Amino acid sequence: MSEMSARSNTRLEPEESWTVVTESPLKGLAFAREAGRILAWDEGNQLYLLNVHGEMTSSTRSPNRVLAGTISDDGSLVAILCDNDDAGLLILSGDLEIQAERAAPGEASFVATDPFGRYVAVGSRLGAVQLVNRHGRAAGRIETIQPIAHLCFVPDRPFVVGAAAFGMLAGVDLEASRTPGRLEPEVAWQDRLMSNVGRLTCSGDGSMILASCFTHGVQRFGLDGRNAGSYHLGGTVSHAVPDFPGRTIAAATIEGELAIMNSAGNVRWRTRLDRPVIALEIDPLGRFAIHGRATGEITRLDFFGPPAGREAAKPARASATAPAPAGGAARGRGGTGSVRNPDWAVQAVQTEDQAETVVSIVCDDPPCIAVFSSPNRLELYGTDGRKLGAGPETTGVGRILRTAPGWLAAATDRQVALCDLRRGESRRVDLRLVELTHLAIKPDSFGLAIVQERDRIGRATPAGRWVWKHELPSAIEDVAIGVEGFAAATTNDGRLLVFDPAGEITPSGGFDAADPPFLIEAPEGSPPGLAWITLARRAQELKGHDLRGGVAWSRRLPFEAWSLARLGPFAVIASADGRALAFDGAGDVRYEGAPGGGANDVYALDPEGRPLRIARKDVHVLCAGLDGRVRWRAVAPQPVGPCAAGRAGVAVMFGTKLAWFSSSSAR
Repeated sequence: MSEMSARSNTRLEPEESWTVVTESPLKGLAFAREAGRILAWDEGNQLYLLNVHGEMTSSTRSPNRVLAGTISDDGSLVAILCDNDDAGLLILSGDLEIQAERAAPGEASFVATDPFGRYVAVGSRLGAVQLVNRHGRAAGRIETIQPIAHLCFVPDRPFVVGAAAFGMLAGVDLEASRTPGRLEPEVAWQDRLMSNVGRLTCSGDGSMILASCFTHGVQRFGLDGRNAGSYHLGGTVSHAVPDFPGRTIAAATIEGELAIMNSAGNVRWRTRLDRPVIALEIDPLGRFAIHGRATGEITRLDFFGPPAGREAAKPARASATAPAPAGGAARGRGGTGSVRNPDWAVQAVQTEDQAETVVSIVCDDPPCIAVFSSPNRLELYGTDGRKLGAGPETTGVGRILRTAPGWLAAATDRQVALCDLRRGESRRVDLRLVELTHLAIKPDSFGLAIVQERDRIGRATPAGRWVWKHELPSAIEDVAIGVEGFAAATTNDGRLLVFDPAGEITPSGGFDAADPPFLIEAPEGSPPGLAWITLARRAQELKGHDLRGGVAWSRRLPFEAWSLARLGPFAVIASADGRALAFDGAGDVRYEGAPGGGANDVYALDPEGRPLRIARKDVHVLCAGLDGRVRWRAVAPQPVGPCAAGRAGVAVMFGTKLAWFSSSSAR
């Protein structure tokens, strides 16, 4: 009796062999069964190629957002589907070297390849499946009644099985055409399938076709399309994968269960994971499974545990971007790679409702964290987690935090509290305010620039005395303080207003009233005379202005930017889909960020003065450069809340706790 036959009759005792952690949240993986290679891709568009021992053999970064990927069973070809109109399909070698680029069909949804890497199939939500050869040349089309959403090649014959998202299963013969390098697909059968399909897989000879149908369990079909029954795990099945002979099936549910079954449907082992798997593959001989979770872990699970007489080894855990040590699987500390735990976390508020409305800010001079929560409670923390004190109580609604070197201001719609961070003193500013909407501070040189009811602007001293006040005919969009006692504001009727130290107004136009511009003070180190920068969002125009509002330079933007922030020596603009540009004061682009973030991303400088982007996605917090390379990420044990960042680090709410990630620890 062979070793495999003997093992099939023994009780399963699965053991985790190794775990590799990707630098960004995992999006998907594919398995080259014959070559023993694992292709994985993450939210940062990083591609990884691992062997079955968890060692990284190659990695690269996709130039565009990765939608799907596949690798041939022999490991000779990798195909990547990207979010790009001109080069949506990338065909790579087994070492991730680009071999061909071509446009993908509109609304492309999946990519698959045959076991020997000769042909690639690209599906679309709009219609037929396009077939191309390994050189990227058109090789045929598969046309069915409904658009195919899932497709798998049968390894031992020229045949594919496809399924629509709902209502159809089809088998297609791939006949060779008289024209070299082309195929003439012919639909052999189509059958109705009265459920949604999450995944479609098959055994080596196609005699076992498994459709993961969520609440309808795993539906089994033969190569002729006839339903051969179903398997039910008691959960919502999202993945079911057979080994090559069809004797062993690995299955996973949305609820987080992972199970191993035999071909009769008997569950031989099951467990519940802390988070559900988003990708699942099985060894062709049924010896182990590989699963990936959105948190970034790729894990190999050996079904039969260690060989008889050998004690189980501690599972290896490593970063997918770290080189593997010689002579064995990659090993590392429990939290290695780009995944970090907070340097510290303290209870900042009492309830989840308070946590959702927290406003926080990181001060750079001196380094500290301010948390402003309801009911109008301001608390300061050092970068070591110690509580430094609390600000004075304020009345009113709303919460605004502003910083200047050595100072912090916290405001509601009716009161402003000012904290001298260097002296450790705080007080309420003695002003009677009504519906404060904008605030800028420079207590050492200017004082406070305050806007009430969006149309009344004034300059006040830190002691609470008005220097000047104006009521404007239109609402204010943005306000900033410059040098030499000057301030500026942009208005909803498309004007830039500059106020001299005595409050005299110098107006300038040039903006569309339907597109009121954003405004910031010129970045540090700007050319002499440059005082302000404005952003016209819909017009896609960034302008630099002199002290009196005259245009010094203008730059056309490649996208509609929906935010403008002053970040040390940079003016950073960002779009809703995460594209970002960092300009210096001369109007030159210094850093460029690809899509991948979101409208609520937070920007900061690292200790070397390079821009960082901090994004929150579900349970993840990701800190990356504008080039998309992840510096570190964290997996939150509780809901992720408001976030703030500075040179010293990143502060983020995990539930009701304030968590701190120090820049020095990241280095």
